[in-house]
Order: sequence, then C-alpha cells, then structure tokens
Amino acid sequence: MFNNRFKRGLLTVSLSLNIIFVLFFIGKRFYYSHQSLFHHVITKDERWADFLKSKAGTGEIIFLGTSITEGFNVQYEFGNPLVKNMGFAGSISENGIQAINKLIYRKPKKLFIEFGVNDFKYGISMDTVKAHLVSMLYLIKDKSPNTVVYVQSVLPTNIDSLNNKIVRYNKETKNICLMRDVTFIDLYSEFLRGNKIDADLTIDGTHLSDAGYFNWRRLINKYVN
Repeated sequence: MFNNRFKRGLLTVSLSLNIIFVLFFIGKRFYYSHQSLFHHVITKDERWADFLKSKAGTGEIIFLGTSITEGFNVQYEFGNPLVKNMGFAGSISENGIQAINKLIYRKPKKLFIEFGVNDFKYGISMDTVKAHLVSMLYLIKDKSPNTVVYVQSVLPTNIDSLNNKIVRYNKETKNICLMRDVTFIDLYSEFLRGNKIDADLTIDGTHLSDAGYFNWRRLINKYVN
C-alpha cells in the first residue's frame, strides 16, 4: 500500500511538473508574440520626435534604411553615442528622400544609406529607385556639402529572382556613386554563400542574425571610425 501511495505521489509530481513546463513555454511564446500588450512600442513618429529634439553634436553619424538597418544596434556596435539609427521597417527609397529632408539641417558628419530591397519586393521599378538615390545624393550635397556619404549595397536574399534585380541595381548604383565621388560599400558579395545569402547570417532569408550584424560591422568599421 505504501509503495502504491508513493508511486501515485511521484506520478502526481511528475504530471504537475510537466503541466508547469508546458504552461511556461506557452506563456513565453504568448509574451514574445504579444509584447505590445506588456510594453509600449515606440512608433515611427515618436522615434523621429525624440531624434529631432536631441542635440546633434559635431560628429553625428546617421544610418538610414530599412528594417535591416533598424535592427543594427549601431551605438553599441561602434561604441559611440553620436552614431544614430534612423532605419525603419518597410522603408522604400522614397522614404530616404523624406528622411534626409527632415534631418539634413543637423549637418551630420556622415550618412550611411541602405535602401532598395523593399522597393524591389513591392515591384517598384529600378529606374525609380535609382532616381530616388540620385535625389538623396543631390539633397545632401546641396544642403550639407561637408557631410560624407556612404551608399551601402543592397544585401542578397534567399530568393533568386530578387537577387537578380539586386545584382543589377548594385552595379548601377556603384556607377552612380563613382560619377558623384561618393563611397559605395559592397556588402552583397560579403554576405553570399553560393548565389544566396549565407544562411548563417540571416534569420529569414532577408533580415540579419547576430552573425550577420557582426559581419556588417566588420565590413564598415573603418568608415564609421
């Protein structure tokens, strides 16, 4: 009888632990998929408001781009509070023009530009994307001629048809930069494995993993510092 009670007790404890274990992981998944219920998510307008009311500083370095840039913790990676990130998820090249119009009065020391992948995903023509890039470069040259500009190539993805467009765009963008004495940084080839983005450097075929951001920082560190 004692053994039976002991076995039933062990079974009860085991079942209870399993239930707690399952509930923990269900709760964890719910938390991470519904973080907005637990934390205030800073909106794009709030980020811009905070940025524009901040002190510019004489050596301000600003990153503009898509969600790929947004996920780049530049202040931490480069150990410099004057390195600012104004990348936004879903951004297209036209948004780059809008962003530059908002911030160029600050006369940043350097601007790093990353646009294009969303344009091509949304079916925007290559000529339009190139025209937007030229407009960005013109605006910077006109409003803040001492700002040093770095145009970063569009990164590869895991989609062949998209990569074909990106390769062509990067080649033509490099020529645009050469004609305007602007530094073009080829990131594309440094993220490849075969003909697609290195799976170790991405989390979903487009956005970067920690290893991907480490690789990016390695490639541009000499331009930032």
